[in-house]
Amino acid sequence: MSLILGARRRSHGIYLLLAILVIAGIYSATKLPSAIFPTVTFPQVKVIADVGDEPAAQMMPTVTRVLEEAILRVPGIEVVRSTTSRGSTELSAQFAWGTDMATALNRVQAETQRVRPDLPPQTRIEAQWMNTATFPIQGYALTSSTETQAQLWDFAQYTLKPALVRIPGVSEVQIQGGRQREFQVRLDRQALSGHRLAASDVVQAIQANNDVVSTGLTEQNHELYLTLVTGRVSGTKALGHLAVPVPNGPPVTLEELGTVIVANEVSYVRTTANGQSAVLVNIVRQPSANTVAIADGIDQIFRDQPNLLPKDAHWSNFYDQASFVSGSVGGARDAIIIGVVLAGLVLLLFLRDVGFTLIAVAAIPLTVAIVGLALGVVGQTINLMTLAGIAASLGLIADDSIVVIENIESHHARAALLPASDPDLHPGSEDSSHDPTAAGAQELRPALIGSSLSTIVILLPFALLSGVVGAFFKPLALTMALALVVSLVIALVIVPVSVTVFHRHKPVSATAGERKPSIVARAFAPVASFFAPIRTGAGRGYRHVVDLFLARGIVSVVIVAALLGVTYIMYGRIGTDFLPAMDEGSIILDYWTPPGTSLSETDGMLREAERVITSNPDVASYSRRTGAQLGFFITEPNRGDYVVKLKPKAQRHGVDEVIDALRTGIAAVEPAIHTDFGQLLEDQIGDLTGGAPQPIDVKIFGSDPTVLAQKADQAAHILEKVKGVEDVFNGITIAGPALQVHVDPIAATRFGLTTQSVAQAVEPAITGTVAGQVRIGDRMYDLRVLAKDSTVP
Repeated sequence: MSLILGARRRSHGIYLLLAILVIAGIYSATKLPSAIFPTVTFPQVKVIADVGDEPAAQMMPTVTRVLEEAILRVPGIEVVRSTTSRGSTELSAQFAWGTDMATALNRVQAETQRVRPDLPPQTRIEAQWMNTATFPIQGYALTSSTETQAQLWDFAQYTLKPALVRIPGVSEVQIQGGRQREFQVRLDRQALSGHRLAASDVVQAIQANNDVVSTGLTEQNHELYLTLVTGRVSGTKALGHLAVPVPNGPPVTLEELGTVIVANEVSYVRTTANGQSAVLVNIVRQPSANTVAIADGIDQIFRDQPNLLPKDAHWSNFYDQASFVSGSVGGARDAIIIGVVLAGLVLLLFLRDVGFTLIAVAAIPLTVAIVGLALGVVGQTINLMTLAGIAASLGLIADDSIVVIENIESHHARAALLPASDPDLHPGSEDSSHDPTAAGAQELRPALIGSSLSTIVILLPFALLSGVVGAFFKPLALTMALALVVSLVIALVIVPVSVTVFHRHKPVSATAGERKPSIVARAFAPVASFFAPIRTGAGRGYRHVVDLFLARGIVSVVIVAALLGVTYIMYGRIGTDFLPAMDEGSIILDYWTPPGTSLSETDGMLREAERVITSNPDVASYSRRTGAQLGFFITEPNRGDYVVKLKPKAQRHGVDEVIDALRTGIAAVEPAIHTDFGQLLEDQIGDLTGGAPQPIDVKIFGSDPTVLAQKADQAAHILEKVKGVEDVFNGITIAGPALQVHVDPIAATRFGLTTQSVAQAVEPAITGTVAGQVRIGDRMYDLRVLAKDSTVP
């Protein structure tokens, strides 16, 4: 009891400390990083190597295998998986949980650089540690009916991107789609033949002349000069005057050999949004950034600069993770408010005392505010798991204060009936050992401490979980444990002190009878009288049940056994999942057309599929990537994904019904398109936990590709027959057809040719050869040399 009496004597200091903690908690909660997922260190590093247009069969021994062997030398690695396609290979390196991933990433990068001499010289390697901040948090589509895709790309790259990347917390701004501009030299075959030149001669001439070379420093006139030899061109006119040497003849200019134009670059990526070609802008956050603050910062840019967008350009959102975070925070806030209101009504109904009710319900927001401070101290963020922990602990928080309040009220009620002449039986002296407030709190202290500790002990196994389950549930358990500790302190210290300070009790004499009911008590008297029979009946029913179980023990054993049996049967019928079923309001649709399908044909098929998407009344907007994906992946031109944003829940069907409708509709209009549906968050979790977003992932290993393909196809047919399984893919990815030019070594030698020189002659006739760059202001544009009749996509 000395704890309560000591706290009462220091009530001003305690309230000052409480106010500081609450204010600090509110401030900390508003500054905490907010995201969908907790900050989890996923033990995965992904490496993507790009070699241009090498065939997959050539990529396997020269790139994929070399990088696999290099990455396997990194300490702590468990498994390496790779996917090889034309010109690219993707490797996923899985480490043990608990590995220092910053160090692991550095070692992976060091090993890939160590074997770079063994790779093709044009190989580009990018390594990335996969975490929850890898994926975009915001996605926007830039469309226009008058601006070209090249103009939109320039605006996004040189105007929007610098503005967006300055927003605090933004890590990267990704620009997908659109068309970049480039300078093209379209050669005339007859002009080349007339001067006995080849396309490779033109490329070499451009590379030799369109350059800036530093020849060193020199001192003159008391100044230090940098000496430069420059032949770099700065436009189509200067480029047309660039000379090409002619064997045994005068040189010719490029404009004599063909035409010099500005055109769209060669691209095998297409992006659309809401039925129009679009440039997509994805926002990636820093791991410690606030998702909602970034979204607000983006909106602020357009509020401050209303004329920022080009005329007739439209800026629309197709993916908004901030709204999901805001919805979760709003749900937790509403749960707190509802909990406070319900707890207050219950207390007011049964205790019929406004003072007791206010003290009890005030403990809930105070506890939540201090928990916000504690989450900041331990390095947690506002996410689904911590919000769920707060929401799940609201009942426990309210329960602690309510039971203390109820017991204190009971002691005060008994003390009020005692003679007023005995001061030791009333709270008139701080040294009294019979203080009803202190006695009521002291009586419940062991039970409260025991119940709180037992709950915390139950949460301890979550802290011992490993893998992705432990990574997600540790923040949940930690938040609940912090809430229980704070709630316990408030219930045992703050509540009794508040009762003493803010709730005065007047003792009555033995002859005075009962206390006169308060105004609130009289107001609630009709409600109380209405519930009185219910309380009385419930009490009698409870006593009869207890008497039955005590009198006939065998009945209780049979009933408990029957309940256990029913529970076991129901448990087997209940589905299981990693996270509870959520309606995120967005759908991810991965698709691929038959192997080898051209980009133009794929785009045409998808335009038909988009008619199904736009005709669905539940769809608000969408974006599509072909030849690219929303994330860090290699993607063939016949593959890609859609992000479909749905209307608010109140205006549409459930997400599963929408998926079924889209799956059926797309299969009806374009049966050749293979689709794989899911929700965006669960898809991201799958990518982070090992590159398998599907709930069922069967891996078949072997050295014979033919046998592997057969077994994979058989496994897919088996899985298709499993009830509830949708979107089965056999995992066989065919790179597509190839046109091969076989060089006759004898004939080539006779004409002074090599395989490399033949390739240099063929390349300009296919997609062109990038011979250098042209600088216009502060921007650099590729310079491509093509045969005049080349077909450029």
